[in-house]
Amino acid sequence: MKNFRSRFYILGVTLVELIVSIVVIGVALAGVMVVIVRNTSASADPMIWHQAVIVAEAYLEEALTKEFTDPNPPEGGESRATYDDVLDYNNIIAESPPRDQNGNAITTLAGYTVNVQVIPEAFGTPAVPLASAVRVQVTVTTPAGGSVVVSGYRTDY
Repeated sequence: MKNFRSRFYILGVTLVELIVSIVVIGVALAGVMVVIVRNTSASADPMIWHQAVIVAEAYLEEALTKEFTDPNPPEGGESRATYDDVLDYNNIIAESPPRDQNGNAITTLAGYTVNVQVIPEAFGTPAVPLASAVRVQVTVTTPAGGSVVVSGYRTDY
């Protein structure tokens, strides 16, 4: 009879043990879920910044590949398709959404805002006078409010 009782007590789990195990598993799952939620909510941030950098680099590259001087100064009503020198890009202020090189709006980037400044620069050497160099600075503001700034120089060579 004693043999039967020892088997009976070994096979079961008490209510206290069951509740403690449920609490331990719940605390462990809560910690894991906090990490998962935090990573999921921040997963779009790198894509937003990467898109802003790509937009800024596209504007900068487009401006720097144009001629330095223009026989036809901008008349105010020009579109991006007619920009033929680097100084024409100084007219881009709070452009949202960004546009391609032909002036067509890229609607999928509607939350981004682009500003371009073309600033005369002096390099401090007599070989490059003030009127022969400009700095093109492109600022792209993301939908979240952050901004990316890229700049490059163009000289009259």
